[in-house]
Amino acid sequence: IKTMLRISELTQIAADWKKLRPGTRRMWEITTRDIGKFDAEAFTRKDAIAVSASMRNKYAAGTVRSRIGYLGSIWKVALTMELLEENVWKGLYEGLQKSSKKYENKNYQHFLPFHKCPLFNGLWLHGFRVNELACLLPEDIVLDSEIPYFNIRHNPLRFCKNDTTQRQVPIHPKYFKFIENFPFTTNPKAGDNFSRKLKNATGISAHGIRHSFVTRMRQAGIEYSIAMAIIGHKPTGMTANYGDVLIEDVFEQLQRLR
Repeated sequence: IKTMLRISELTQIAADWKKLRPGTRRMWEITTRDIGKFDAEAFTRKDAIAVSASMRNKYAAGTVRSRIGYLGSIWKVALTMELLEENVWKGLYEGLQKSSKKYENKNYQHFLPFHKCPLFNGLWLHGFRVNELACLLPEDIVLDSEIPYFNIRHNPLRFCKNDTTQRQVPIHPKYFKFIENFPFTTNPKAGDNFSRKLKNATGISAHGIRHSFVTRMRQAGIEYSIAMAIIGHKPTGMTANYGDVLIEDVFEQLQRLR
């Protein structure tokens, strides 16, 4: 008797075979959550088109493109493993543009109600992704070092996006006064909850502050490779892999931000 292979099971098998990083595995799981109970082999091109149409009604084009891309990757791995015979998602994101959302740049005074908030100031001074900051554990704030730093790494509350995302970010001198009242939590959704609160009060989300932070780094003349190291992006270009970015240099340039 043939056993049904659910899409949720297929996702795990493909992720294990591909040896995915935790962040990408999590995105695969989120993307297949609504269709996870269905039989993968019985899932047709017609079904994929219907799911794609439903996504287009619910999400922005960039999000739909990303999710169909994840689904296509799962099916592609399944084809390689000879678990399926067709990639039903192939070509379904054609015509969908990548996300290009613009975030309005606001100065510090715009966020007056949050001037005493450790989470807001952590975002403003360091440009973190909101869950990187909100889901820190006490041991991730390292103070007994020559240059105190945040240790951004995988932890039980959240996975980092990729290897480049895992990094050590020097603590801005202006931030030390907020550390004593840092709101440590066991809630993995603490960052998302704070971002909603921030947007409801100011019209700007936590991710909008991250975009503003990049603009401020550019205005402050922070060197490109150091800027990328601070925000956890991989630099591009011919010299991207030349030399190491030292925490001493990051700390020196981070202090240019006010």
